[in-house]
Amino acid sequence: MKMKHTWLGLLIGATGLVNAHDGGHGPKLSDTGKYGGVVSGVVLKTDAKKGEAASILHKAELVRSADGKVRLYIYDQAMTPVDLKFFDAKGTAILSAKVKGKYKESTFSIERAENSFVGRMPKPEGKPYNIDVTLKENGRDLLTAFDNLD
Repeated sequence: MKMKHTWLGLLIGATGLVNAHDGGHGPKLSDTGKYGGVVSGVVLKTDAKKGEAASILHKAELVRSADGKVRLYIYDQAMTPVDLKFFDAKGTAILSAKVKGKYKESTFSIERAENSFVGRMPKPEGKPYNIDVTLKENGRDLLTAFDNLD
C-alpha cells in the first residue's frame, strides 16, 4: 500500500512540474477574445518572473491570420478596450520555437494602429511556438506572453 502512495505522489508532483510553465508570465485567464484570438495578462516586465503571483495591469488579445499578420488588442480587467494613446507607437514581439532541441527566436515589431497594435510575424520554424510582446505605457515596460501557439 505504501508503494501505491509513493507512485501517486510522484505522479502528482510530475504533473505539477509539467503544468508549472502553463502559468507563463502571469496568472491564467479564462477570458475569451472579442476577435477570436487568445487572451493573456499584461504585467510589468520586471514582474514577469513572478508567474501567477504577478499583478495583471491589462489583458491582451492576440489575433493571428494565415498570412502572418498579427493584431494585439489591449483591454482593462473587465475586457473593455483601453485607450492606446498612453502607449508608445511601437512595441517588440519575439517569436520563439523549439527547433532540434533548442529555442530559435525571431524578433518583429508591432505598431499602434487605431484600436490595436499590428505587425507581421515571421513563419514559425517549429510548433508549438510562443510570442512575447513588450510594450511601453507611460514609461512602464509591459510584457504579455502567449505560449503553446500552433
